[in-house]
Amino acid sequence: MYELINKDVIHQFLGDDPELIKPMLEMILHNNLPELNDLDKYFDEEQYDEVKIRCHKAKSAMGYVGSSHTQKILQEIEKDVKEVYPKKKNDLIKDIRLVEKELHQLLEDI
Repeated sequence: MYELINKDVIHQFLGDDPELIKPMLEMILHNNLPELNDLDKYFDEEQYDEVKIRCHKAKSAMGYVGSSHTQKILQEIEKDVKEVYPKKKNDLIKDIRLVEKELHQLLEDI
């Protein structure tokens, strides 16, 4: 049903209570994912530490929703922003869009 997120992992971290799951997923949708949308701006301004910080923060969020693929991309970028970000940014953007779509779907299903 979901390509990137994993409901089992979400339930493992957050339990089965929709009143706990919903706010956490909404926080990821409204905070973590938008922060990743600004990576290009910071990279272009050579603010590599800001790119690294945002990737680091988002790794945990992707772990909570079970998106290990996205988590791996973020980890690779975090290790060497200048070298890896240009190579992985399209994959990351694709993942961000899909995670966002899947989280919205999951919220509708809860």
